[in-house]
Amino acid sequence: MRILLLTSEVWNDELFPNNNMSNWFSGFKDVEVANIYSSPGTPLNKCCKKYFQFTEKMMVKSIFGKYKAGKKVVFDDFPHTYSELDKTERLSRKENKMYAVLRSFSSEAVRLLRDILWSLGRFNYCELKSFIDEFNPDVIFTQRKASIKMCRIERLVLSLCDAPMVAYTGDDEYSLKQFSLSPIFWMRLFWLRKKLRKNIPNYKIFYSQSKEQMKKFQEEFNSNTKFLVKCGDFLKSNVHTSVGKPINLVYAGKLYCNRWKTLSMLADCIREVNKDGIKFVLNIYTKDHVTKKQKMRLSDGVNSFIREPVSASELKKVFEKADIALHVEGFDLKNKLLVKYSFSTKIMECLSSGCAVMAICDENQAGYIYLKEENAAFVATDKQGVIDILTKVSNSPDLIVKFSNSAFECGVRNHQRDCIQKKLLEDFSDISNN
Repeated sequence: MRILLLTSEVWNDELFPNNNMSNWFSGFKDVEVANIYSSPGTPLNKCCKKYFQFTEKMMVKSIFGKYKAGKKVVFDDFPHTYSELDKTERLSRKENKMYAVLRSFSSEAVRLLRDILWSLGRFNYCELKSFIDEFNPDVIFTQRKASIKMCRIERLVLSLCDAPMVAYTGDDEYSLKQFSLSPIFWMRLFWLRKKLRKNIPNYKIFYSQSKEQMKKFQEEFNSNTKFLVKCGDFLKSNVHTSVGKPINLVYAGKLYCNRWKTLSMLADCIREVNKDGIKFVLNIYTKDHVTKKQKMRLSDGVNSFIREPVSASELKKVFEKADIALHVEGFDLKNKLLVKYSFSTKIMECLSSGCAVMAICDENQAGYIYLKEENAAFVATDKQGVIDILTKVSNSPDLIVKFSNSAFECGVRNHQRDCIQKKLLEDFSDISNN
């Protein structure tokens, strides 16, 4: 089975650890993967050797000159150590920094300009067609949050290849249940919805991690939707059987979308419960830049701490010493609507950590609903709910062992690597043969 994967970001497991691509395709037997991606950087993974790259710098050059965007990047072996990266990667740091700066801008006007750039740029059709024909895919798998950029690339690839396309999303790509006071935001959203309406009928399967979103796509587009989540390897021996003193809560991830405010609320709750003695400590591991305000709210040096970021392998050791792994989301209206369909990659990390899991987010958030329905986590939707859980756990620490087992059982039921990879391969084989 040859799978052509379309992604917005570079497939780099150091920059984007534990992402969906490596999660699904690591150890996938009898499968070869090629990747078309649209950002700077060189891939770093153990799954894929053949790539075709577009970047914003290429698109700019294609508009203002004779240059056409796109180049082939092929490795003799999997590019899984930095020592194997080619010289062009080491020389492209300025472009990577420029891309990071552009992504950091929250201005809707800047985002609109980037959309226009990807709409007007000229692609190197001949080189791309040669890449696709040489690989000869059985299935095209587009894994992304929808954008003007990705919609155009999907249509381009379909015009050059007759393989069936499947899509996966973990975000709200289409609904109007969003919040913004910017007229440019709404203009971009309606533009994207128009593009998606053209693309969605091309998806032979539309995977989602939100059952509510699946239902809406079925009703509006008569789409063949299926539920798909990340996978993992679950060993009973990893499940924690004892509880630390003090009880160690760990959050590992980004602070964006006001997640830091939810962590701040948790830190306040811990301080309140710890008035009579240190029963809980909160340890936060993040690669994000931490502002002075955030540090003051999140790290008092007694009840809560911000730690240095760790690698994916090091994080496993952190969880070995933890008692509760945290999944949190922001509670403000804008971010509640933004992530309502999202099934955070951190949920899989939490379930496979061996710890008990605690979810603190809105009751309509997809990850919260899933964990609650599966009875796989302590769940809270406000400050009082968090205090109630901490009080109950401090009085009955054995609850942590109970929920550690519940998280493990949820993983075994729904996230076993062999089962999910088998399901994917069967789906791909069915649409390829038909």
